[in-house]
Amino acid sequence: MKKFLILLMVMALSTSIFVGCTSNDNSSDSNEIKTDVLVIGGGGAGLVSAITAAQEGANVILIEKLPMLGGNTITSATGLTASDTNLHEEAEVPFTVQDHIDRTMTMGNNLPNEELVTILAEKSNDAYEWLLSLGLSYKLNVDEPWWIVPTEGHFGALLLQAYQQEAAKYDNLEIKLNTEGKELIIEDGKIVGAKATDKDGNEVSIKADAVILATGGFGNAQDLIGEYNSKFANSHNVMSTVGPTGDGFRWAIAAGADTRDMEFHQMRALGRPGYWIRESVISQEGGGVLLNKEGQRFVNETLKPIDLVPHVLGQTDRVGYVIFDSEVFETSNGAAAVNRGKMIQADTIEELALELGLDPAIVAATIEELNNGVDEFERSTTGKVTEGPFYGVEVLPSSHYTMAGVAFNENAQAIDKDGNPIAGLYVAGEISGGLYGSGRVAGNNTTENIVFGKIAGKHAAGK
Repeated sequence: MKKFLILLMVMALSTSIFVGCTSNDNSSDSNEIKTDVLVIGGGGAGLVSAITAAQEGANVILIEKLPMLGGNTITSATGLTASDTNLHEEAEVPFTVQDHIDRTMTMGNNLPNEELVTILAEKSNDAYEWLLSLGLSYKLNVDEPWWIVPTEGHFGALLLQAYQQEAAKYDNLEIKLNTEGKELIIEDGKIVGAKATDKDGNEVSIKADAVILATGGFGNAQDLIGEYNSKFANSHNVMSTVGPTGDGFRWAIAAGADTRDMEFHQMRALGRPGYWIRESVISQEGGGVLLNKEGQRFVNETLKPIDLVPHVLGQTDRVGYVIFDSEVFETSNGAAAVNRGKMIQADTIEELALELGLDPAIVAATIEELNNGVDEFERSTTGKVTEGPFYGVEVLPSSHYTMAGVAFNENAQAIDKDGNPIAGLYVAGEISGGLYGSGRVAGNNTTENIVFGKIAGKHAAGK
């Protein structure tokens, strides 16, 4: 119910801002609109880019194909990563710019573009301070000092609300919802706008001096995920909003943009709608079990999380079933899995199997084997499911974050295979590639949206 109310609040605020923004002096019956900067995508990176360009005096149009703003930013329930902030100073818990760079490079197996990572880290405190200026409030996780979280409330909803309130201050920023980009307009080798379909189904051409693609990743584009990494083909999308279908990525490639790290995609083996169950519930000592639709184990549950994904995708209907007992429920991740993952509770294994639509006899026999130490898959920890009540749920391997993307430079300009900027084209947010390599520091994505969203907006405005 709480999430539903947050969604209603965001939708209402999105609509009010759409109505309140003025146009860029274009007649309603014309199929061509002119502006200085066109931003495609109304998530966090798109809003930051549009706000910044408007602050610099440019006339800005932001188009969003959905009836509301937010993108995947609205689903974010975590925080941001920033270094050398006042929070670190006050807590006397250091997390320096160099710490930030080192952690990001290490997490990405030294594959990220270190020049871009350095910009991200050096400007991360500015990003954090900007959020404070918007009225947001944060605290430090002293156990993980790179991690800055809201003082209270849902991170993504609060962030989006603040962005929208800031955007509403600018008469030179127009937001068009239900307006879907179709393709980039290229003239003499320069990006000069985009074709789109407006809320009434009319085709329009939006001409601009610069276009910022902030269309998100391709978490909802299973064809692209499978194309670049066959192990993740036919994955689910229960952890993504409906918007990131890879549109901007496809347009950028068609315009000659280079890509980075395309084989790396952050997947979650134990995906649930809008959430992922932490793998520790099945991998820790005394952890639970992962079954298929036939009620049988099929994998070593203690594999690296990313390595579990293809194993689950190889099962009937590409799903698995997590089952654990009350002892796992007593852990923080176990309780979160039950509450946020909507797990089913039952007093016996047989009752739980029936609730899950599995064969009770086969599931009971599989669990008994595990409890007796029979393990053909050679777990690195001992699994057991002995103490009722018992908990279980279907899990769907799903996309969590697109670490790959369009290659870009220090000005957030999309670049071609020779490293040259593509005139008139910028990228910001999850569509961009080069900051993560094979692994992402959680929270860097919010920081990236702000740091490079501001860079893209300012440079696109000619500043």
